[in-house]
Amino acid sequence: MLCLTFDFTARRYHATPWGHHVNEGLVEWPPSPWRIVRALLATGYTKLEWQQVPDEMRQLVEALAGSEPTYRLPRATQGHTRHYMPVKGWKKGAQATSLVIDAFVRPEGALGIEWPADVRPTQRDLLARLLDRFGYLGRAESRVKARLVSEEELPHGMPVSTQRREADDEPVRLLAPVARMEYEAWCQGVSGAPEDLLTALHVETSALQKNGWNAPPGSRELVYWRPACAFSPASVRGASHSAEVARPDTALFALATDRKRDVLPLMERALPTMALVRRALLSKVGDDQQRGRCPELTGKDEQGQPLQGQHRHARFIPLSLDARNRGRIDHVLVYAPMRFGPLAQRALRRLRKTWAKGSDDIAVTLLGIGSRKSFLEVGGNAIPELSSTATWASQTPFIPPRFLKPNGKDSLEGQVRAELRQRGLPDLATAPMVTLPTDENEAGRQARRFRHFARTRHGGGRPARPPGLFHLTLTLESPVEGPLCLGWGCHFGLGLFVPRGG
Repeated sequence: MLCLTFDFTARRYHATPWGHHVNEGLVEWPPSPWRIVRALLATGYTKLEWQQVPDEMRQLVEALAGSEPTYRLPRATQGHTRHYMPVKGWKKGAQATSLVIDAFVRPEGALGIEWPADVRPTQRDLLARLLDRFGYLGRAESRVKARLVSEEELPHGMPVSTQRREADDEPVRLLAPVARMEYEAWCQGVSGAPEDLLTALHVETSALQKNGWNAPPGSRELVYWRPACAFSPASVRGASHSAEVARPDTALFALATDRKRDVLPLMERALPTMALVRRALLSKVGDDQQRGRCPELTGKDEQGQPLQGQHRHARFIPLSLDARNRGRIDHVLVYAPMRFGPLAQRALRRLRKTWAKGSDDIAVTLLGIGSRKSFLEVGGNAIPELSSTATWASQTPFIPPRFLKPNGKDSLEGQVRAELRQRGLPDLATAPMVTLPTDENEAGRQARRFRHFARTRHGGGRPARPPGLFHLTLTLESPVEGPLCLGWGCHFGLGLFVPRGG
């Protein structure tokens, strides 16, 4: 048994998986056996000044190729940078640019590998010398310190092997060299095949294209199973992102797109956009039977009936946190007072994209999952929707859930009081103050914008009657903690309130 560790000293690992384009934003994690063996050969040429591969190395390669390593992954986060590289020519009066995505993994510790290869002491010594001279693995930015260690020195990490351990493990396809005997059998009668496995490991991309091979000769594809929690989201002011959080109630997502201008959905499209985010999230839960066990996201019980109670299932809250692009939805807060169970947490970790009208796929990044109090501030800026106060003003229009009447329980005041009572919140201290679109103040200007808000969502969800869109200011008998969402569409971004003046 060979035990290896790779410590990425710059805390970044860049490597594009085989068969994928760099702009897909994917990272080969863990590093494939094929990549590691080729890196060993490259180190021998550059650091040990080989003119040809020694016999000891040839035998070491054959021993590594005849076995399948297992990995111990450290916790890691994913990230990427985007560069608009100038290219020749002009487009609409501006210099043309080409988008380049540089994706990477940021490990929080050393990567451990157990390679069940039977080698002689001289081959083990050669492997140790090569590892000690490693400069990088993957792209040149992936600075690494590699060592051959004892089994006791291997880091304790998440196990990744060709055997599936948990139901929600993710398949990862990695290239590995084939065994020598298997390669010799394959290359019989194959025109242009390299003469042996070692030569095949030296083949460059141009030779693959010239010979029309869709995979390197001498390679095989192994399916490894990586835990769903292998990539933890970046922390948000103490927000926990680990599997140890038993029952979190809040998750925060960031939205991004490949285009450069005005592509994120406007706040006026909060209802359909939040409905599509929920739809994408439910697709990660599983089939109907699985969804029946996830009432916090579906809002339904195992029989498919709507939950009765205090609106304790998930609310999808649109946020506009980027001061440079106010008015567009760049973050989504998912808050469930009944808290997220294991199925919901798995779905939250797996969500990668959503959609919006007139837009390509929108990338979704989980920034954190934890308790509501962990998200009161993000990036040094407070989220007013999560504040605590007794006086609240409309951020998105309030739509009465029932036909509006001038007096009684179905009046505007009566319906607001009923909404508060259903959620177990304090009653109104005074009647709601309605801001008219004709008012010449900031609230009036916002009330005028409310008429542009969408009132339908995918699947036909819409109010039963032509609704009114109200800008309200509510004063409660005692302070309450946000988010405060009332009325029709309150689980999809409508009826959202913020502290008055916030």
